[in-house]
Amino acid sequence: MFFLLSKLFWFVAAPSHVLAWLSIATAVFLFLGKKTRPAKWTAAVGATLFVIFGVLPTGTWLLQQHESLYQRPVPPARVDGILILGGGNNPIVLRTRNALSNDKGVARLEEAFILSRRYPSARIVFSGGSGNPRQQQDAEGTSARRILLALGLDASRLTIEGKSRNTWENLIFTQAIVKPKQGEVWLLATSAFHLPRAMGIARRVGWTVLPWPTDYITPTRIGFEPEYLLDNLEDTELVFREYVGIAVYRLSGKSA
Repeated sequence: MFFLLSKLFWFVAAPSHVLAWLSIATAVFLFLGKKTRPAKWTAAVGATLFVIFGVLPTGTWLLQQHESLYQRPVPPARVDGILILGGGNNPIVLRTRNALSNDKGVARLEEAFILSRRYPSARIVFSGGSGNPRQQQDAEGTSARRILLALGLDASRLTIEGKSRNTWENLIFTQAIVKPKQGEVWLLATSAFHLPRAMGIARRVGWTVLPWPTDYITPTRIGFEPEYLLDNLEDTELVFREYVGIAVYRLSGKSA
C-alpha cells in the first residue's frame, strides 16, 4: 500500500504536474464562463511557479545543496562489500529490444565496477526490482547483472536483489540477503541526490555503511546561467521528490 500511495501522490504532486493541473483548471474556469476571478488566480499561481522553478535555476540551487550533504570519504584500506542501489539501466528496453539501455544513473554501475577493481575481495551487491506497478516482471537487477558482467565483473562476486520497489525495500531486502557482520566495511553507492534518503534508512535498519555518492548533477558552485526550461524543472522535480521522500520516511518511522 505504501508503494502504491507513493506513486499516486507523486503523480498528483510532481511540480511539473502541478503546473499542468493549474493550466487545466484555468482553461476549465474560462470555459465555464463568468469564472474569471478563479481563472486569474490559477493562471497567476501557475505563471509564478513556472518562473520560479522553470525560468530561474531555483531547483538547481536546491539540488546543489542537497547533493553536498554527503561527501566521499577517504577510500578505506579494506572494503568487504559494495551496495549499489537501483538505477542506471532500463529493463523494459532490455526485454523488448534485447539490448541494453542506460539512463542517467549508469554512473552507479560504473563507479561500482571501478571500486570492484580497487577492492578485488569485496562483494558486489546490486539492489533493485521494478518501480513500475504495472511492470513488476522487469527488475533492474536483470539488466544490471548484464551490464556489470559485460564490463568484466566476475560473476562469483555479484549478488542481485531484484524484488525491492523503493529505497526502504532496497535496504531491508538486501540486509536480509547479505547479513552484514559486525565490523565489516560496506560502501553505499548511489546518486548524490539520493544519498541523504538512503543513509537515513540505513541508520534506521542498523546497517553501518559509508556513503559513496555517484553521478553528481550539479557542480560545487552555480551561477545564473540560461538553461533549458525542462532542465530547470527536472532538477526541481528531483530535489522535491527527495524532500518529500525523506519527510514521509521520517514520519513513518522508516528513517533515522
